[in-house]
Amino acid sequence: MRESPYEQLDNMKILFVSSEITPFAKTGGLADVAQALPKAIKALGHDIRTVMPKYLSVADQRLAMERAAPFTVQMVNGLHGAVLWQTDNDSVPTYLIENEVYFNREGFYGRSDGDYPDNLERFVFFCKAALECCKSIDFPPDVIHCNDWQTAALPGILKATYVTYRKDPFFSPTPKLVYTIHNISYQGLFPEDQWPILSLPRSYYKNDFEFYGQMNLTKSAIHLADAITTVSETYAREIQTTDLGFGLQDALQDHKENLYGILNGVDYQQWSPDTDPHTYGIHYSADNLTDKRRIKTKLREEYGLPDKDDLPLIGMTARFVEQKGIDLITECAERILQLDTQLIVLGSGEQRYHDFFEWLRHSYPDRVGIYIGFNNELAHRIEAGADIFLMPSLFEPCGLNQIYSLKYGTLPVVRLTGGLADTITDGVNGFTFFDFTSSFFFDAVNRAVDVYRSHPDRWEQMMITAMGQDHSWEKSAEKYITVYKKILGQIERRFPI
Repeated sequence: MRESPYEQLDNMKILFVSSEITPFAKTGGLADVAQALPKAIKALGHDIRTVMPKYLSVADQRLAMERAAPFTVQMVNGLHGAVLWQTDNDSVPTYLIENEVYFNREGFYGRSDGDYPDNLERFVFFCKAALECCKSIDFPPDVIHCNDWQTAALPGILKATYVTYRKDPFFSPTPKLVYTIHNISYQGLFPEDQWPILSLPRSYYKNDFEFYGQMNLTKSAIHLADAITTVSETYAREIQTTDLGFGLQDALQDHKENLYGILNGVDYQQWSPDTDPHTYGIHYSADNLTDKRRIKTKLREEYGLPDKDDLPLIGMTARFVEQKGIDLITECAERILQLDTQLIVLGSGEQRYHDFFEWLRHSYPDRVGIYIGFNNELAHRIEAGADIFLMPSLFEPCGLNQIYSLKYGTLPVVRLTGGLADTITDGVNGFTFFDFTSSFFFDAVNRAVDVYRSHPDRWEQMMITAMGQDHSWEKSAEKYITVYKKILGQIERRFPI
């Protein structure tokens, strides 16, 4: 046990809990954050460990890891066994929790026909197992950092079960809790009749979890965590409004003094045009942009498009869902092509969008290339080879692709929302619009094409400006450390959101 309430702040102990971490499991940006942020925090001198489930797909990867310890988890229906596996992920100790019943499945959260019906039970188990993990490796954390709804039950479980009911001396003093909202539209909603799965006093349901007759895990974490963070300053403000709070705006307003917006960073060891291993062995920098043109030629060949010097190449990588503004693209894609452009697309999602892009490619075979699915290497090549990148999102908590685009000198066209508004300035490092209509979106694309074609000197200066901006994880990690220190009661400093 620790002799003082908290370890020296120069060496905090932090448990980072996430349902997915790159490279083990990934469905979106959360996995990238869960790899890169702990790496940056560790580089600043703190003892941070990450923990996630050991899904079937993790086992299939046959990654090097060691069996650390077996332990049991008390669930409402009895004791369940678990095995802890350990590996290093970019120097960060990472623990994977194995359980045949809950995690030995094809999908992380469900199948193509919907979510797993026992997801509440699966992730309550994960939250409890993460706490038991600390005990099995003798790692008493100063801070537990939870991420998204899959970990949102952990604050209630820690405070009610381990601290109040069990009075577990291992968690004395009680670790401070940070909860990060990566996308508030995913909240962890479950029927009230599943309440017994949490094994919490009924008072917690009424005071913290109840949401229009259902359980809301994110609401409970907002109430019970010591600090709430989200992934950009603008998004922190947006989620306190009716339009983008998805019903939790009042809860967030009630806790606004503990709410922080911290922009996600980028790992430039993975995303940088001068070292990128996925760009056909060709590299460039802000000091020498020549070889960006060579990558564009290769990318056109990969997509089967003619290589024409005067045609701007427009790229997009996205999930094909309404949030990403795909409807704006479908409404004006033909008008964009009529500006004498080419469009390349990488992504997957709703079938209606798959059908549209297939139709567009069939209709404009010399102008449109598509790849349905996920391909990380191709995503890198699009960032490097395209001239313009599209992100017309309805809402975007942070966004990473626009930050990647900046580094590659691929000027983004974005809607002013969330992290897009925090990173892109019209006419400086990209092109922006606000009203979510196809006419305003098309106008922004048209302006980008005009500058590319008619004002090459200005275009090159915008590229150089974009490539010179620093969105590395170190800056963001320092802000998270400030939050940790504040909730540990050591500093009064607060930065604005």
